Amino acid sequence: MFKKFRLNSIVIALPTVFAVATGAMAAERPTNPADWPAVKNVYKDYFLIGVGTTLNAANYGDDIVPGENSSAAMTVKHFDALTPGNAMKPEFWNGGIANPAPTFLTNLTSGLNNHIKAANARGLKVIGHTLLWHNQSALWPAANVLTPDGKWETPWDYATAKTNLEYYIKTVAGHFDQQPFRTYAWDVVNEAFKDNPENPADWRNALRTGYSPEERPARWAQAYSKGGKSWDYMYDAFFFARQNTTAILNYNDFNDNERDSKATAIASMVKEFNERYAAESAAGKGRILLDAKGNPRPLVEVIGTQGHWDMRLSMDAFERVIKTYLETGVNVDLTELDLAPVLGLDKGQRIQNGAEMNDLFLEQGVQYAKLFSLLKEYAAGPGGRHPEYKGGVHRVTWWSMTDPGYHTNGYLWSGVGQPKEAYWAVTNPEQYLIDAGLPPNGVTATFSYGGETFKARTWGGKQAQAMLDINVPVGTKNVNFSAANVSLPAGFAVESMKFNPPDCAVIPGKPCHVTVTARGPEPAAAYRNVGVENTATFVLSFGQMAVSWMNATNSLEAPLHYAEVRFSDGVTKFKQYKTAYGGDGIAKASGVTELKAVPKHGHGTLVLSPQDPIAGPIGLRLGKDAATEKAWRVAKRFEPGRTYMVVSAASASQENGETKAYALTNRSKPATSAAPESLSRTPVVLRGDTLLPLRNTNAPESEPALAQDNHKFVFEEMKSPAAGPYATQEGHTMISYIHGTNVYPHTVFRGNGATGTVVAGQHSLITRQTNGQEGSQIADKALDQAVWFNTPIDQRTGEMKMFLYTGKSGTNQHYVLKEVADGTTPNRDSGNAISQRQGSVGGFVAMQAGSPEEGTAVKLYAHDIEPYVPGDVNGDAQLTCADLSAATASLGKRTGQAGFLRTADMDQNGMVDVRDVAAVSRLLPVGTACR
Repeated sequence: MFKKFRLNSIVIALPTVFAVATGAMAAERPTNPADWPAVKNVYKDYFLIGVGTTLNAANYGDDIVPGENSSAAMTVKHFDALTPGNAMKPEFWNGGIANPAPTFLTNLTSGLNNHIKAANARGLKVIGHTLLWHNQSALWPAANVLTPDGKWETPWDYATAKTNLEYYIKTVAGHFDQQPFRTYAWDVVNEAFKDNPENPADWRNALRTGYSPEERPARWAQAYSKGGKSWDYMYDAFFFARQNTTAILNYNDFNDNERDSKATAIASMVKEFNERYAAESAAGKGRILLDAKGNPRPLVEVIGTQGHWDMRLSMDAFERVIKTYLETGVNVDLTELDLAPVLGLDKGQRIQNGAEMNDLFLEQGVQYAKLFSLLKEYAAGPGGRHPEYKGGVHRVTWWSMTDPGYHTNGYLWSGVGQPKEAYWAVTNPEQYLIDAGLPPNGVTATFSYGGETFKARTWGGKQAQAMLDINVPVGTKNVNFSAANVSLPAGFAVESMKFNPPDCAVIPGKPCHVTVTARGPEPAAAYRNVGVENTATFVLSFGQMAVSWMNATNSLEAPLHYAEVRFSDGVTKFKQYKTAYGGDGIAKASGVTELKAVPKHGHGTLVLSPQDPIAGPIGLRLGKDAATEKAWRVAKRFEPGRTYMVVSAASASQENGETKAYALTNRSKPATSAAPESLSRTPVVLRGDTLLPLRNTNAPESEPALAQDNHKFVFEEMKSPAAGPYATQEGHTMISYIHGTNVYPHTVFRGNGATGTVVAGQHSLITRQTNGQEGSQIADKALDQAVWFNTPIDQRTGEMKMFLYTGKSGTNQHYVLKEVADGTTPNRDSGNAISQRQGSVGGFVAMQAGSPEEGTAVKLYAHDIEPYVPGDVNGDAQLTCADLSAATASLGKRTGQAGFLRTADMDQNGMVDVRDVAAVSRLLPVGTACR
């Protein structure tokens, strides 16, 4: 029998007990623990295998024999890298700057130094975690204080912060660059980016600052902003680290696994830093270190993605993120992995292993097998299969070894050292998938359209969907696409096709999305019985080329701007400006330009000047104006993979000449005797169909007004388990990505009816554990608490009403999203040394109702460009003789002159001429006769 001890103590394992699945692989699993494969040996040709742990020299001594009978034996058997969980975070410098002789400098024979020495002697690589972090940072920089004008900030300014940053990194990184307690790598900066930035190419405005986001902002940025540039602490941290250690330098973050915007921002920063340092070091500023091939090592060598995930992870989205990072030329580490079952429980309610967990562990095994099949493919070692990248996946580290660990039941071994399905899946992922009756390397489909063919691969299952952009020619009004255009592997057939919009209409800036779902042979019975599906989903977006401009006031010298080109025709060339980084980190035009076309069907972000015309497709808008600049605009349909703000249409009011309304905010409003706990609301400004976020009330005027992460929600299609009239309809879960009390995505759901969660028919609306009764995740069986349906969206106003529905246990009940005006959220968390939370009055609840119509009318806002119709000169979204008349009236007018209509300048040469008028005439519906 197993004997259970506290985590990180001895674990005893006997050969006769292990988790068994029904299938061939289970029958072949060895029963003798000595024959259980060492994970690090399985992946010796792919990447390092690591574990997050509490360092202990006794665990790495010569007397420790690799095996399965203790946590120490398992560590030396299965892992070749260690990450100390807390031992090397900034708070470990006891006393901060006031203590010139911290323990790690004075005690070289025991404690941390001795632990690292012992690990090194045993051949285990130690990863320093972390030099800079906004949390657990103690006195680096000095802790926040309340200023006379009510700000909550560190007293350090730019000069003080930079001097102390260099001293801190030189001391810490320099010390642990010495043998025998040398670190192999450092997480130099940890979690510096917001979770869902609007303009990811402008990575500076995507950073956590001293005031944004509201939870866990960065004091280093705050200090640097007082006399310098807030973002410069990032480059300085890596620069100082490179001067003082030969260790590998990592940037580490989370919630980037499915958020393209955050991954893009991180990649933009890494690419810029490496280009900047290459130029500076070549000029003599900064030392040059060489790799094994004699090439200069980049400043940032690894991007670490943490991997605190649950079973709703989209493997396809994660693969897109891996590619985004590898395209920068660096390696990728999976740094803090735990892939947890969706239990619907909080950390304080962990389930130990038993019969009730077997179904969850089978599903977990499938997800782990897909993950490691994917990671092997992109490995940096000789087993990897993507030589087109300079780097690859270089290390995979779990954040604990055994359940329950840091997060719930997300690891390879149970709390008593028993190998789980996850273990067998990781040690032979492809065979595990085959035995489960699933494709071992995903499902690849071929699509034909317009005389071209396109291939896409999905890893399959409920959560995954491959995505393709396909350019359609100018003038295409509706896309004709059917199952006949789809070719699938043997055994798979198209099950359904969904068109959004239903007529597959397409105009620039507004594509048609076709969702193709295919189904293959049934999985093996054990897996089919727990809900594993052999499905493959592809989202094809058909669109005309569009250019959207982004504000980049902190990163590019005027008149340069970032412009995103999507659905490229592959022919149109843009005047791309080469840039060089000045001492202030701002990109300036170098005087060199090139004509560059984005690959056909692709997308890319270019550095352009809005003053430069192009010779492109008729109707393509290039000039930077209100119509082409990305902003939060009313959305009148749901689109795959989009982020929205949910804004009340019921409480809009006039204030100082502005229209203000309230946005749903992922921030809990405490329960009162008159109302249950709710999510908060935050005021925003509405100007026509455009929303303007308001600056955090705690922030200075110098900080831009950007939407807080907790105002944004990712809508993912999901079916509710509730029987009744909505059982076959697609609903949506609303997910917020914000680092608060938990790193998992926060799903908006109604309370479960426990005491204190319901008041007068109003149910709590929450996203995480707060009152001891609600779970931090929603289990699949309880999704009726979290799958939101909506009334039809009014195509004129954008208004709709959102509601939940349950038909369980004889209950047929709507729960509507309802705005309430009572209750106050504090301006700042009491005792929180970091939070810059701004106060809020009122919020949103889930109200029991007789019909969906009893809810509060809301509008969705997406960060998008204004849709337009080529030839629509007068802006009424129609092509009529009125447009030809407007173009004719503007004939001969140039940019800047009275009467010039930008929409009439079809070829965008800065003047309305006869060619433009003729182009408008040709675009009018056939048979239109204008006088």
